[in-house]
Amino acid sequence: MSGHPLTSAPEMSSLRHRITFGTSRSLAYVSVLELGTLWERTLRRGLVPLKYSQGFNPRPRMHFAAPLPVGCGSKADLLDLSLNEPRTSDAIIQSLAGVTPPGLTILDVVAVAPRVPALSEQLVEAEYQVWLREANQERLSTAVIRLLQASSVLLPKRGRRHRGKTYDLRPLIKTLGIEPNPKPDWTVLGMQLNARPGATGRPDEVLKALELTEIPRRCFRTRLILDHHLGGR
Repeated sequence: MSGHPLTSAPEMSSLRHRITFGTSRSLAYVSVLELGTLWERTLRRGLVPLKYSQGFNPRPRMHFAAPLPVGCGSKADLLDLSLNEPRTSDAIIQSLAGVTPPGLTILDVVAVAPRVPALSEQLVEAEYQVWLREANQERLSTAVIRLLQASSVLLPKRGRRHRGKTYDLRPLIKTLGIEPNPKPDWTVLGMQLNARPGATGRPDEVLKALELTEIPRRCFRTRLILDHHLGGR
């Protein structure tokens, strides 16, 4: 099955672009709404001709692939932009140079074909690294093996309207394991989780299932995996 082309010809102007970006520092603790506002202000400062919706409360035509768990930084998140006037990707990169706030790093900008579905429709999985400080390696290895061998892992659903209800975390975990790490006193736990609508795994829920919620940690989303049949990469 062939997918829609993701990019236009080199240096062709386009009305739609996809930004790959990273967040760190205090930006790891902002909500997706706050991150959207920050991006809107950054694009306006860079004089990027962002397209807005019609009506009494115009909203910028920007779409994130998926919100980040609060407290989790990112090394490769995705944002789609719709513009009022066509621009090349290089022109957008140049416009944003020097106007991005601390903690926001632009890694890449590519033109996107108009027919490519929204990022939220293409997203299938997400990869995370959780850095655990002074974790007991033997205990962690045992907990990971036990979780992967479990046929189901029932956890309470979030939110008041789901009070008393549970969901099965196990099918949402694609891979889970300890990764090599050169830094002393830190253990890196890598995980690849399902990220489809209504079936999204969260790294903090995995830590809960591993009974590791009390260990100091740092979290990073390292990759978003899109369905290549829908124009993803």
